[in-house]
Amino acid sequence: MTFSVCTRVPSADHDAGDGPAFAVAVATDAPAVGALCPYVSHEGAVATQSFVNVRLGRRGIDLLPDLAVDDALPGLLEQDEHSELRQLHGVDRRGNEFAFTGADCDEWCGHEVREGITAAGNMLATGDTLPAVIDAFEAAAGRIGDRLLDALAAGVEAGGDKRGHSSAAILIKAPQTTAFHDLRVDEHENPVEELRRVYEAAVEASDGFSESSKERIFD
Repeated sequence: MTFSVCTRVPSADHDAGDGPAFAVAVATDAPAVGALCPYVSHEGAVATQSFVNVRLGRRGIDLLPDLAVDDALPGLLEQDEHSELRQLHGVDRRGNEFAFTGADCDEWCGHEVREGITAAGNMLATGDTLPAVIDAFEAAAGRIGDRLLDALAAGVEAGGDKRGHSSAAILIKAPQTTAFHDLRVDEHENPVEELRRVYEAAVEASDGFSESSKERIFD
């Protein structure tokens, strides 16, 4: 019932400070997906979905300072008695990627991995959604948030969740974190469009604030 994307963005490809940024974007036909699916830190990004086990996301992020993502996440899945119902994917600071789709996830389900980016989905209308998501992110320019929103919009356009969409979220960890790096729409008839509206409002407010002599500290 969900599709999501995790990405590692080199500092040369963003304007949010010196060093890589990590991000997750997700959309689904269930409320409050932003509270369940995305996890980020300065070490990487992880998404947990299908029959969600939030411990996989929380523990996965906690392990990344010490383990590569393709070691940490398989190890957690081995300890999960219901791993056949899970989807779990992510990227790390070391340059690794990992994606897993359990054998009992609802069709259409699957994942795709490219350098610096992973995507996964279940209960999708078609298998075209994930390539569309990654292609849109890679083709987009501008802030990380803009690119994530373009990716979500492309996923919806390609079919997305076959039941529709009611919530969406973006979560970004950058060297310079700001308010529009952590946004959610928990229930809306067009959550990706609404998320873009909220994002643009937050960007405008943040840009206006940055012109003052004060500085907000987020991280």
